[in-house]
Order: sequence, then C-alpha cells, then structure tokens
Amino acid sequence: MTNQDYTSIRFGDICVETRNFKVFKGEAVVPLEPKTFLLLTYLIENRDRLVEKRELLDAVWKDIAVTENSLTREIGKLRRSLGDDPKTPKYIETVHTRGYRFIAEVQKSEDCAPEPSTSVPQVPVGVVFSSQGEPGDAAPSTRRISRWLPYKIVVGMSAAVLFVASAFLLRQTPEPVKASMTPKPPGSTTLAVLPLQSLGEPDDRYVGLAIADALITKLSNSAQLAVRPLSTVLHYADGKADALSIGRAMHVDYVLEGKYQKLGDHTRVTMQLLCIACNGGASRWAGSFDETSRDFFQVQDSISQKVVASLPLEVSHEEQQRIVKHETNVPEAQLAVFKGKFLQTEDSKEALEKSIENFQLAVKRDPNCVSGWAMLADSYRRREWYGGDPADFLPLAREATRKANEVDSTFAYAHSMVGLIAFQYDWDFATAEREYTRARQLQHSFTHQWYARMLLATDRVSEAEAEYKRFVSMSPFSVSGGTHYAEFLYLTGQYSRAVDEIHRNLTLNPNFPPALELLGLVYEQQGEFDKAEQEFKAASELSNGMYGLAALGHLYAVQGLRRHTQQVFDEMRARRKDYYVSPYQFAVIHAALGYTDRALGELEQAYREHSLSAQSLRCDPRLSNLRREPGYREFAKRLGVI
Repeated sequence: MTNQDYTSIRFGDICVETRNFKVFKGEAVVPLEPKTFLLLTYLIENRDRLVEKRELLDAVWKDIAVTENSLTREIGKLRRSLGDDPKTPKYIETVHTRGYRFIAEVQKSEDCAPEPSTSVPQVPVGVVFSSQGEPGDAAPSTRRISRWLPYKIVVGMSAAVLFVASAFLLRQTPEPVKASMTPKPPGSTTLAVLPLQSLGEPDDRYVGLAIADALITKLSNSAQLAVRPLSTVLHYADGKADALSIGRAMHVDYVLEGKYQKLGDHTRVTMQLLCIACNGGASRWAGSFDETSRDFFQVQDSISQKVVASLPLEVSHEEQQRIVKHETNVPEAQLAVFKGKFLQTEDSKEALEKSIENFQLAVKRDPNCVSGWAMLADSYRRREWYGGDPADFLPLAREATRKANEVDSTFAYAHSMVGLIAFQYDWDFATAEREYTRARQLQHSFTHQWYARMLLATDRVSEAEAEYKRFVSMSPFSVSGGTHYAEFLYLTGQYSRAVDEIHRNLTLNPNFPPALELLGLVYEQQGEFDKAEQEFKAASELSNGMYGLAALGHLYAVQGLRRHTQQVFDEMRARRKDYYVSPYQFAVIHAALGYTDRALGELEQAYREHSLSAQSLRCDPRLSNLRREPGYREFAKRLGVI
C-alpha cells in the first residue's frame, strides 16, 4: 500500500493525512517534524512486519550519514507525540537490537478532523496566492499581484556593473501567522534559502543572491527556525545541483528555491518551498509574481510570511513583528548592505575594505539603516585580522555599534557587537554575557562563535564546545569560523581532533594563514617540530609575517636556538612598520626563554592596547610555565580569568 491509495488513515485516536503532512490526535493537531512524519508513514506502510534499523535509516535519512542514536531519538519523539508507551506499546513495538514494528490496526478514511483555530495554517501544494494573501486557484498560470522595477548599482571596483538588485511590491500586507502558546525547541526546524536563479542575462545573477539574503535575514527571526546563513548557501549559487540534493547535503528539513526572469518592463518571480524529508521532496507552498514597481519590501514580507505559515512552527507575536520589520526602507541602502555582506565572505583584506565602503554607502543613503551600522562595526573590527591597530579600528567600531543601537535597540546583530567588544577588547564579561543573551533572545542563531570564546575564557568548556559545534554545523564552509573551532580544540588539549578540523578547513582554503599557523602550533605541542616549522614558514610567507612568524620564534626558543630566536625578534620589530604586532606575540617567546618579568610586562602592555585574548591567556599551552609564577596568577586574577 502506498500514499496514493488513501487520503488519510486512522489508528486509535490518531488520524494521519498523508498527502497534506498532517497528524491529528482527536481534534488537536500533532506537530511533527518532516523526518518524524516520514518515519511514521514508513512504519505504517510496512505495518505488521519487523522493519530493521538499517532499512529505516536508509528510508528516512537516505544518503545522510547518521547513527542509530538518531533513529532512537526520532522514535522517542514520535512515541511522545502519539502518546505511546514503549513498555506497553499500542502503536510501535521495539524488537530489541533489531528494529521496530507498527502493530496498531489502521483504517482508511476520507479526511481527518478539522484543524483548531489556533493552528498554523498549512498550504496545499501548488497554491498561488492572490494580492489579499488568500489562496487563489491552484492553476499553473501566473497570477499578477503587483509591480516591480529592477535596480542596478555600479560598483567602483570595475567599470562593469557588478550586480543588479530587484524590487517588489504587494499592495496589502498578508495575514499574520497565528501564534501558539507552547513554543517548540529553538532551531528545531531547519531551512536553506537558495540564491534565486536567473532565467535571463548572466549579469543578473546577483539579484538572486540579494533576494535570498533578504529572506534569510527575515526568516531568521523565528526562534524555531534554523536558517542556513548566506556564507553557506553561496556554495550552491551556481545552480548546477537540484534543490533536493542541496537540501540533503546541507542536512536541512526544507529548501526555499526560486527563479526570476526580466520580461520587458517587468520581472517574473516564482518561489517554491520543498520538504526534503517528504516523499519525493513534496512542495509545501508555491507562488508566482509579476512585478514592475520599485518597492520590493512588501513582497519580501509576503514570501516570508507564506513560508512561515507553511512550516510546522508556532510563531510569537513579537517574532511576527520582526519578520515584517524592515532594516531600511531605502532599496539602494539594502543593496549596499548585501554587497558588503557578500564581500565579507571572501576572507581577504581587499574585500574587507570594499565591504566597509558598501556599508558606509548604505548608512549614507539611509542614516537609519540599522544593519548597515551593525555590519560596518563588524567590518571595522575585522581589520584586526589583517594587522589593524586596535587604537585605530576600535573607536570606529564602537561608534558604529552605538549608532546601530540608537537606531534600533531590538536589532540582534548590534547587541552581538556590543557583547563582542565588551568581551574581546574591554574584558567586561558581565556586559558581554548580558548582550549575548539579549541577542540570542532576539535571534537565536546569533553569537555561537563569539559567545563560545567567552565561555572558554570563563572555564565553561563543555558549553563552549557545544556553541562551536552549533556554529560549524550552521556554517560548514566558513574557514575562519572552522579555524576558531580548531583553536578551541588546540587550547583544550584535543590535538588529534584539532588536526582533523584544521585539515577540513584547509581543503576549503589551502592558503589560509591562520589555519596553517594553528596547524603548526598543534604539531609543536605534539613534539613534531619539523612539521611545525614548515607550517609556520608557510603561514608567514603567505601573510608577510603577520601569521606564523612569532610562533616560529617560540618554536626556536623552546629548542634553545637563541640565535634563530633573536632573528625572529628583530624581524617582528621591523614588521611593526607594516602592521600592528601585539605585545602578546613577544610575551610567549619571552616565556619560552624563561624571561618571566619581560613576559608579564608584555602581557600587561597587550591588555592596555586591547590586543590580549582572554581565552589565550587562560589556556594557551605556550604559557604553561608562566602560569606557575605568582606574578602571573595575580595578573590573571585581576583580569578575571582565574
């Protein structure tokens, strides 16, 4: 028996609508995640026989590699949702070490009980929405809703037009999503918004990226929805793989995909929400738009609301307001913000400076563009990665952060920036904790990596690792983020795991100096000095000595190679003309040479210059001998890390 043989089935007080992906217990809707629903229907279709664990894993997770623990958790969730007891099962029987058997009698049915008024509305496949936000005819033809006028922005880094952005308008705001009194766990449903594919000229490809970025930002305001960030979906921007394959590769429950085409004076946009875990990747919502107007903000609101309404979510009133809230009402400002964010993903000094130019353009076009101010603060702060002096970039970052919070005190990224500055540069852990918590309340996907550093510095190691893992799972292609996770593994003595994580990141970018330096640091702790020296020299050559050089000096000092160590000292001092060198780099070398007072003096100077890392001060294995000194303990206690 297959899903095509019936509309719904009943067992006990449960009714399952297999085509609409709904489950009822009596008259109440039972919210099931896609994998849980697929697991239930597969067991029903194969009832009265033992279904082996491997068969269930292959059927539900397909080509995704998971352990039997994942199956056990899903079975447990399914039993709790249905009200089934594993000791005295009514529906699902466990066959120890083997698998599971569905044992309830089932009946075919025309339909299930109607949904109660408090449920989140589900959208049938193929429905096209009218301008009033109500379902229109489920016809393949496109319904004209409003108008759209495309924009183009000329970017100064070349004479060519780099990207074009598009604008939409819906004349009426869609109906709000109804809220539930019982919230689901944070991030329990996962979604990827793919860059929209152009059916026209190749130069239009940046339009699709800009639209996807806007939707990612809006949909991230739902606490139950874990939306993959722009840096992740960019790896699928070429459109070569199909949406189902991409969704499975990113381990998400749903994928939102779309296409657009310029047709004379208007542009046609089609969107579709796919359920990856459902049979055949069924569509949960589809919509088509013909647009010729310049204002695209209302249609972003519409698409976001329709997507949320089509997912098994309970959305609070506050989240609804944030979903339809605009970071700016000036299209040119939003497009400049997108370009800046896009450039931030490129991991180069040149791209970073161009991102700053775009964020500055955004706040010039609209001084109330909150995302422009917050992202500008972040880009200023990233100058540290390329040898920037905190005395130069930190005041700029503080001012941009202040402006962002002044414009909108409910913007999560701005609170994250306040927390980052408080922790990393001011060592104000209480303020950092408060601001990170506020950012998480406003948007649960923020601060994983930044917050993890503070957790490590305050000796909450297991919590820190959980935060890092969440970040890496959401941003698997972020080389800098993955390197920070590898640094955590290094600082906590997990050297073999650190090597594995570093190699994973080097497959994404084999010439990333921070990763090469970190690999050398791990090799040094493992006693493989030749390998360490090789990695330090590679990092130094690629970064003009900004990475790897000081680490090489410490390696020479550990081996008692005083002449080589002195040569590194001289080179570090000479390179201070080209970029900022933290006194911390000198401190670790002095510590290896046994110069305790000099090392402590350099640490104190690094603290005053806002370039001392709290987690490194607490955990860097190169300072192990120094930590036994009374002067160090007094210093670290004063700073709050012991």
